[in-house]
Amino acid sequence: MRINIYKILLAVTLGSTALSGCEKWDEHNTVNDASLKKDLMAQISADGSLSKFAELLTKSGYDKVLSSSRTFTVFAPTNDALASLDAAIVNDTAKLNRFIANHIAAQTFYTTSADTTLRIALLNGKYADLLDKKIENATITVADKQVKNGVLQVINQSMPVLSNAWETLETNAAIPAKQKAYMLSLFRNVFDATNAVKIGVDATTGLPIYQPGTDSVRTNIFWRNVYDLRNEQKKYSLFVLADGAWDAEIAKYKPYCNGSTADSTTLLTSWTVVKDLARDTVYRDAELPDTILSKFNVKVPVGKLNIVQTIKTSNGNIYVMSKADVKPSDKLKPYVIETENWRTMSAEKRGNMYIRDRVNTLTGKMFRDVLANGHGTALFNLGYRITDVYSTKYRAYWVAVNDVITNTFTQKVGIGEATATLLPYVNVAPNVYSEVYLGEFTLANYQSVLNIYLTAANSTSATANVLVCDYIRLEPVF
Repeated sequence: MRINIYKILLAVTLGSTALSGCEKWDEHNTVNDASLKKDLMAQISADGSLSKFAELLTKSGYDKVLSSSRTFTVFAPTNDALASLDAAIVNDTAKLNRFIANHIAAQTFYTTSADTTLRIALLNGKYADLLDKKIENATITVADKQVKNGVLQVINQSMPVLSNAWETLETNAAIPAKQKAYMLSLFRNVFDATNAVKIGVDATTGLPIYQPGTDSVRTNIFWRNVYDLRNEQKKYSLFVLADGAWDAEIAKYKPYCNGSTADSTTLLTSWTVVKDLARDTVYRDAELPDTILSKFNVKVPVGKLNIVQTIKTSNGNIYVMSKADVKPSDKLKPYVIETENWRTMSAEKRGNMYIRDRVNTLTGKMFRDVLANGHGTALFNLGYRITDVYSTKYRAYWVAVNDVITNTFTQKVGIGEATATLLPYVNVAPNVYSEVYLGEFTLANYQSVLNIYLTAANSTSATANVLVCDYIRLEPVF
């Protein structure tokens, strides 16, 4: 049989190539398997550039943690990164443990999965931002080294243990005194039955009776109503005004927060100023906008020229500012009362009440209004409530579409009382779809709660005591 020499040579060549490839693949697997046999502590100890970190791990006892079967990611600073580590940290067991734990996460994290910012929980309760090959301000120089019980990331800077925003406010001497003092004065005992001890039931109301002292918690009003700046999971920007800037804002807003005493006026004013000086986000220095929008939709100017110091915290930044000139027109918003959402009625006339979906012929938009017709009650009224009403002048408006009867009737808005005379009765002509000016009034004092009434004519006639309204708007005057 004739054998084709070329086919034999080709087969030999391919066989050699395949054998060589298998040997290289086996060698590759051998290398990988060897590294996967090491735990994190063994891998760190084997790297001479991490010897100082290895010493600290042993001193703190975290060497045993990283030798366990649990899974971790370690962000290990190099010897150079630890060269200037404060001796006070090294020589204090509690501080050292917090420092070491600030470099360890109890899950595996890879830079290849961090194409958007990951907020990583660390073993000491703090969090760090991982984005690509950056962890906080450190650069990952050796990335994604997989070992038996996790991942090793080598970093060129250590990560200091920072205080959170609230701790920084309490302890940092650079925080201006006046705003700080006010924010620290906001601690109160508030009702909280979560852990209360129930000792009975009120026979009249049917409500539980709790053991005194167990149904309240000590908390800060800023934490509850604005942001809890202790929360390590989130990031915040807190703006703290220099004492002179704080005084200027207080002086500006005192006329709008007139209370029953000088002290109550100061407290109301201080809250009005401070509640808008935080955001639940953090900005890179280059991206800090000229104006932020607060939680309460108030525009606050925070231009870079007004920032005299930036203090980094574990959950954001505190900006010390020389000025924050918030305009009253941005802080004191109009009140819009949707009249179909009444709280009270002066007489039980549900059978004469109608909630209507209409189309505004001027705007082409849908709206919903309330109609009370044929109720036969003089001064029939619907009651509403608005909160945090500032002491200033207001102009009042409504949209009230009379498409029910052909004659004009009158109705009024009562401020504080249904029959109050701060605003007059106003004619409601047929088929007027535009906003109508009702008059103006002044509140001498700040009202935490203000009752508003839509009041019919003092008549029992069905053609005179109709009530109809889409909304009532109260516009502050500056």
